[in-house]
Amino acid sequence: MTEKSGARAAERDLSLSDSEGTFLGLVLRAQPITAYQVAKVYDRSPVSNFNTSKGKIYPLMKRLVERGMLIKEQVAGDARGTEQLRCSDLGREAVRQWVLDMRESHVMLEDPLRTKVQSFDLLEPGERIEWILSAKESLTEQLDRLDAYQAGVDVPFKAFVHDNAVRSVQARIGWLDRMLATLLRETAAENGS
Repeated sequence: MTEKSGARAAERDLSLSDSEGTFLGLVLRAQPITAYQVAKVYDRSPVSNFNTSKGKIYPLMKRLVERGMLIKEQVAGDARGTEQLRCSDLGREAVRQWVLDMRESHVMLEDPLRTKVQSFDLLEPGERIEWILSAKESLTEQLDRLDAYQAGVDVPFKAFVHDNAVRSVQARIGWLDRMLATLLRETAAENGS
């Protein structure tokens, strides 16, 4: 980035939400790319917080275009009016700043399973155990989806990204195993076994 463009970027708000940073980073890596192609990448992703609907993608694109971070260009000779997306220099710098920005929400991630366990008192002991077994089965299936996805995708630092996803799922399975062992011990103690 030149000194002049750096000064202009400093004058503009480069802050991005995680959704905007994820989207703009994807465009930057794959450009030129159409909105349809971006939607397909989102649809194929086994990462639930990466998946998003077309109803969210198009307003997000519009905001990024209005902020000068995303450029839409008509595909020459396309009668349907297809537009390709490119990241502007400003958008590239915004993604760079987004990557550098470490927020509290990036360190302690939301976990709906953990949140649901806070209401375990509403379940019977058998229901708790069934819930844990079902969650473990779903997470094990997710490991298979992650491996299949990893084999068919080419992204920078793919090995690191895949390792994080796999280890995160494995950690959740380990947490469920510890919870299950504790609940089984408590149930056995209550039954006098």
